[in-house]
Amino acid sequence: MVLSRRGLVKGAAAGGLLLGFPGLAVQYEAVAAPSSRPLVDPVADACARLADHGWRTLFRTVTRGVVDIGSSNLAAELAKPVPDLDRSVPGFEDFAPTLPARGIQPGIPARSLLYHAFASPHVTTDGQGRSLGAFPSLAEIEAVENYVYGVRPPTLERLREIAGENPLGVVVFALDYRDATGSVHGRHADLCFSRTGITRMGTTGPHYNARLRQFAPLDPKQPFTFRTVPQRFAPYIAMQVTGADSRTFGPRDVVTGDDERTFWVPLHKLFPGRECVDGLDLSLALDSHLTNEKLKKMHLFLREQGYPTEWTGKDLEKFPFTIRDKKIAALLPPKAHGSGVLAPNPGPFAHRARFAGEWLSFNVSADLVQDPGILYFSSVQLIPGSLETEPTYLEGTAPDNDRRAPEYVNIRHRLHGDGRLENLNLNPDMDTIVREGGYRAQHWVDFAGDGFVAVRCPQLKSEIDTFKPAFCSVAPPDFFPHVNQHDLAVWWRTEVPEAIRAALWAVPPHPLSEFRLAGDITLPEGFDIYDDTLTAVLGHPAPGEPVARPLPAGARGRYTGLPDAAAGVTDPGWEVSQGIVYSEPGLPLQRYMQAHSLGTPFLEDVKLCAALGSYWPSVAPDATRTFSPLKDAPGFAYPWPTIVPLTDAEIGMEEAAGLGRLPWDGIRGPEVRTVDGRQVVAYQDIDRADYITTQDRLTAHLTARVDLAETKSRVLAMSAVYWSLGIHDPDFVTRFGDKAVVEILKAKSAWAVLSFTAVDVDDTGLAQARQATGSRLTGTRRYRVRIYRPGAESRDPDDIQKVLVQIEEDVLAYTDGTTVLLRRGGGRWTRDSTIPTA
Repeated sequence: MVLSRRGLVKGAAAGGLLLGFPGLAVQYEAVAAPSSRPLVDPVADACARLADHGWRTLFRTVTRGVVDIGSSNLAAELAKPVPDLDRSVPGFEDFAPTLPARGIQPGIPARSLLYHAFASPHVTTDGQGRSLGAFPSLAEIEAVENYVYGVRPPTLERLREIAGENPLGVVVFALDYRDATGSVHGRHADLCFSRTGITRMGTTGPHYNARLRQFAPLDPKQPFTFRTVPQRFAPYIAMQVTGADSRTFGPRDVVTGDDERTFWVPLHKLFPGRECVDGLDLSLALDSHLTNEKLKKMHLFLREQGYPTEWTGKDLEKFPFTIRDKKIAALLPPKAHGSGVLAPNPGPFAHRARFAGEWLSFNVSADLVQDPGILYFSSVQLIPGSLETEPTYLEGTAPDNDRRAPEYVNIRHRLHGDGRLENLNLNPDMDTIVREGGYRAQHWVDFAGDGFVAVRCPQLKSEIDTFKPAFCSVAPPDFFPHVNQHDLAVWWRTEVPEAIRAALWAVPPHPLSEFRLAGDITLPEGFDIYDDTLTAVLGHPAPGEPVARPLPAGARGRYTGLPDAAAGVTDPGWEVSQGIVYSEPGLPLQRYMQAHSLGTPFLEDVKLCAALGSYWPSVAPDATRTFSPLKDAPGFAYPWPTIVPLTDAEIGMEEAAGLGRLPWDGIRGPEVRTVDGRQVVAYQDIDRADYITTQDRLTAHLTARVDLAETKSRVLAMSAVYWSLGIHDPDFVTRFGDKAVVEILKAKSAWAVLSFTAVDVDDTGLAQARQATGSRLTGTRRYRVRIYRPGAESRDPDDIQKVLVQIEEDVLAYTDGTTVLLRRGGGRWTRDSTIPTA
């Protein structure tokens, strides 16, 4: 790589400016500057507002009296070294350990005490045990951030010296300040950066929770409300470095081939005025461009494949075939939240589409629905390529065919000639109507999409010829905002016993940050198919050994809009999908992020992939329990096991305390009935389950309470129960070799989870099982699991939206993830603790 540590050390020895290299303990070159400058004014305003709410006490306590944010000369006060910082004050345990600390350390946010205190969600008390009475706004945090970078501004020449032979560019990043467990290097709290940022759709506008220092995705008083979740972007002068370097800047997730890839590493933040880059008076303009071309791409694909469609030409460039910019998302005014905050436009998750004053529909041609595999749970599945003939699970997640259109399209709402809309899910003849085709299906649209955030700076354009935008996604809500995909993947790779690891998931929980994808090359701004490190999560250059810091056992995960919290499955995906460029024979396929192959509306994807065993682990709820285990999606039985079970309350089988029934998808879970003297389970028919009709009942009120520790416990609990039923992974490896994982998953799918609940240590049923086996469950979390082998399936004669599945064998189990107390049918209780735990 061009960046050399020898060169960096040489620069340090010369006493030069090295932005963001705290490990080298060097300072800025002295520049002529007044002691109080305009950048400090909004910082002083913020300190004055917060001082009497406990913040003045906090700084006196943590600095042992050195720093007084109520001083009339705040700039001088913040420049003081703090030789004896009290890191026992809550929230400062993972503040940068290099001493002396300062209120503001020029150019280094992670070593600036004021910035850490403002930006860290763990700083909530005054150091004397009292809660702070107010918290900084995002605009105030940005004011401190700008002051950190601008209190001693570098010259362009100095930045070039720092970069050495590495090219400079003006690059837009999504950014997030995190504690040590989430930082790239793991040594202390720090800023993290990515050239990809993710925003979340919602039914109402954003709400910034200043105490938590983040936008809150939910309103606890309104269970069926989803707030939009914006993402913050900022432009930086960055250097292009060849080769990953986990000891300097990252990335957080290094993958094969990174030693030959190029990464843009942020050096110095850009903002308007004379105090950003010495000798220049900068003017900056951030701009965003968003697009949703799902319906356009769908009709182009239908025509390409020879299916009739009247929608073509210039019509496809108009709304709603093509949706652009502020209809999807826009940068918020900077007054409340600072600059660069991109927020989705709130609204329903699915809209009935209109065009030219009429309801918009399309012809479900008889030829289209006759193609094998084209119907997937009554959605149209627009996938080019061959039809699968047996379960493949993981093999289906990265095909070599381009996603040129939405994978799933809703066709269950028939538009009649008189304008009447018929919900086919309620029509007894729906199957026949859909499979014969020849009707008009109402089009539905959402306002998901993808795009970029770019920056213009005339003063730098003549000095730096490379300007790089950030890629952004306007994605569906996150039903598990406290479960981070990166943390889940680390746990799976490092702590899950190797004997059960391979088949623990149907699709492993890799985060998006582990994949190397270009930005959407079809957009009109600046993405190159060979520039494939946009999803990498990086840090400021900060030499030193990285530290692996998993979340503490009791820690609650924190939502982030960077790719290490997003799903790595992009086929079709949750936050993004993939496009493919075919190049010369023998060369690998090149992939780029796009949104047009996500389901239209996205609720189609939500239902289908939640029903397939949390197809995106941790991001999508596992809805295998909600629908019949005897799924027949692509024309043959394709069983999916329950992997991350939702509780009975989370799928609406029982009431949540004081809230009534709150199934996450608006569909109540199964119920046990007795028919002709034998027990059956009544399920919602997945072919007649339509999230468009339940969208106003979607809720994350209960699922958002699930954290990483709970997710891990549920996964291990289910794995232990499967093991106790005789599904021992090593035996399958011996019998099936390379095909063992698929066979294990098929064996697990032969069982259906009917009930899953957490139980207290004094639960009556658990006490009976303990007494019968003479055993105890010693784990901290205990679950009651009712699981059965399904028999024949039939339609409910009294309800066309229900199917009935016979119970062939009924099993009750209690488990803590290592020991299982199990009873088959009316037999005796047994104990099994043979599952590998190391």
